[in-house]
Amino acid sequence: MLLQEFMKINKVWPTQTVKIPYNSLSHLELFELGYFTASDVPFRCFSIKLNPGSDHLKDVAIMFNSATKQFVSLLNKEEELVLTIFQKSEEEIDAHIQDLETNLRKFIAQLLEKNTELRDQITKCVLVLRKVDEVIHFALSKEINRRVYFSIGECRERAALIPIFQNSKGADLVQLALHKWMDYALNLPQDQNFPEGSVTGIVKNFLQIKKWLNDLITKLLAGIDTLKPIASVE
Repeated sequence: MLLQEFMKINKVWPTQTVKIPYNSLSHLELFELGYFTASDVPFRCFSIKLNPGSDHLKDVAIMFNSATKQFVSLLNKEEELVLTIFQKSEEEIDAHIQDLETNLRKFIAQLLEKNTELRDQITKCVLVLRKVDEVIHFALSKEINRRVYFSIGECRERAALIPIFQNSKGADLVQLALHKWMDYALNLPQDQNFPEGSVTGIVKNFLQIKKWLNDLITKLLAGIDTLKPIASVE
């Protein structure tokens, strides 16, 4: 398991850490922005813990990129978000942490320019991104079908409550894909493991959704229009 592997290397591999103060962002907003920044498409979030309550102190997430053999952890502390990279190859770690810090600070500045409602919707889009990652992780781990089904369902339901998500180009195809896989998982024996023969299909589809979501959030932060074209009435 990736968590067991991480526990073995986290005191051994070279690391680099950056600490980002909350300033005008809430703990949740900065954690979600940090997650979005770190969770590029090849990364797989295999461990996340969100604490109850509104302060979101000690929220933590750990991700892994199998191509670069790189772990990234996020931790909400009292005054700051702590982002750490663990990588066996020390040569590239400096550049990676600098890229993450540069992108995160850019996204923070962009989010602070938005009104309260838009900030909330963008933050909730990252939450949907986390749920997409959860589906991918559950499928790859061959979790029981019930967990995969509820994970897809939560992803779909949360997305349905975000106007900027629903009204963006490509959202209809995303919802169709979520509906298809939700129906598929529902019709499987709920206490059995997710079928190995379907892992490639669902992971490929959800990676496409993740890529679309990453692009959507990036454009929303940058102030680029994502709305569907308005149909003309003749």
